Amino acid sequence: MPVYPSVRDHAVSLCERAGYEVTVRPERSLDGPPALADPTDDAVGLVEPERPRPVAIEPLTEADIGPSGLVPRFADALREDRDCLFVVPSTEDTGTTLTQVVATVLGDPACVAADEPDGRQFYTGPDRVPLSDGSYACARAPASDLQWREVRVDEGRPRLELSVGTEIVAVFEHVDALAAPERHAFQFAYRRADDGRFEVTENGEVVERFPGPTAMRRGGFAPVPMPIVPEHLLPEGADRARWAVCQPDGGPDVLTEAGLHAWA
Repeated sequence: MPVYPSVRDHAVSLCERAGYEVTVRPERSLDGPPALADPTDDAVGLVEPERPRPVAIEPLTEADIGPSGLVPRFADALREDRDCLFVVPSTEDTGTTLTQVVATVLGDPACVAADEPDGRQFYTGPDRVPLSDGSYACARAPASDLQWREVRVDEGRPRLELSVGTEIVAVFEHVDALAAPERHAFQFAYRRADDGRFEVTENGEVVERFPGPTAMRRGGFAPVPMPIVPEHLLPEGADRARWAVCQPDGGPDVLTEAGLHAWA
């Protein structure tokens, strides 16, 4: 992951001023956040001032600022029992907007697009949907048009639907059924053939062949992305308010679920 020192170092300075000891990790390190902050005896907590906890510092590029970039990083921090401080690039035109995007994704309802009485609407993640025959689900639609949502039909768990506009293209008993979907759950699937080409199949028959994933998308078929389901990623019982976001030209201000305030 590219790390912009000016973005990362703003969070490092904030943490040090709040009484934390910060360890900046090697830039080529692939595991974990670029910097970690551990509270000293005099530290002021990031999310709860009276309860300082270790902090994962996560500087972001503009490409990272969306559900696929934010939720996995936040989940990693919670699994390690850390608060998570995101830092967005700061420009006159976009800094505040990017901060609000982070707050929208992570704020209540945490890590879902909407939480309504009939069920939730999910963000789409970076992972594809693997099928029982070794292929991956795809749909004859742009990926941006695919929407995962829950639909409550009785007193039981909501069923899970994948739709394109008003057309439902896949239905599951509930969100946990995505752990091992059968091939017949989707009309279309794709796989890489022995010659390296991508084959799109329908009912076991090859209907299209493409030289690669870009050509497949241009041909009208998009891989189906996994929905981001909070209970599948976040530790059970974790406090989903353990995040904050800042930007280099924001001075000491951090935005948390409780609002904007100066830290320490």
